[in-house]
Amino acid sequence: MKNCTTLIAVRDMERSLRFYKDLFQQEVTLDLGWNKTLACGLALQEHFDEIAGFPADTMMFHSNTMELYFETEDFDGFIALLDQYPDVERLHEAKTFPWLQRGIRIFDPDGHLIEVSESMYCVACGQFRQGKSVEETAQLTQHPLDIVQEWYRKYQTSNISVCGTDCSTCGCYGTMCSGCNACEGKVFHAPEGCAIYRCTIGEKHLKNCGECKEAPCSIWRNTRDPKYSDEEFEQNIAARMQSFMLFLPSCAVGRDDLFRYVPPCARVSPSLPCCPPRSCRLR
Repeated sequence: MKNCTTLIAVRDMERSLRFYKDLFQQEVTLDLGWNKTLACGLALQEHFDEIAGFPADTMMFHSNTMELYFETEDFDGFIALLDQYPDVERLHEAKTFPWLQRGIRIFDPDGHLIEVSESMYCVACGQFRQGKSVEETAQLTQHPLDIVQEWYRKYQTSNISVCGTDCSTCGCYGTMCSGCNACEGKVFHAPEGCAIYRCTIGEKHLKNCGECKEAPCSIWRNTRDPKYSDEEFEQNIAARMQSFMLFLPSCAVGRDDLFRYVPPCARVSPSLPCCPPRSCRLR
């Protein structure tokens, strides 16, 4: 047996369809006349009293006994969109819950309660960017450790560049730059292409520097950010090598030398220093 869908009673199908399309980008995937199923799996039902066989006056709208739950990775964007519809009733304004998730509750045209919150993965990523460990993030978000560990692996593998830098910590990420992986090394400050990316991907055909036994190599040192002191640069190298060992474990196969970069606690801050202007250019 499986749960196939959630059905809610509506009084005006066209009004409800406009609401869910305008605010939630939901299109109809199955049209059965009085019953229409949306892309998210939610079914809207007109004349529910006739279908189910109970008196219409026993139907309770605005009952506050259930809610529909949506998550978004662009919570600010949703709030901006919602502000364009002042007639939509709000139970409360956007707020941050004790588990650090931002959310808002509104009502659809028939009084069904809807919560829209930022995805918990996004919440966790925000903590990772602040340097919080998996254990700290699990405690702060009130989520099981194994789930947060999986979020951390996803976070690291999606943002770690070929040289081990976490692009998401860069102030230019998402605005001037989409990250080294996304732009294939042709970052805004090195439009001709990053020397490290060119060597790793273009010449050696590796996934990242963690698969190269020469790393950290002379190219890393020749693309050093001049603002770093010798000690800071060595810390930068260690952090990048740690990222390969801890978050891209396939790189560690046959690489016993990587262990010297991992501290006994086996914890590394995800806020690795980002590539500054000129750092991808050979000097």
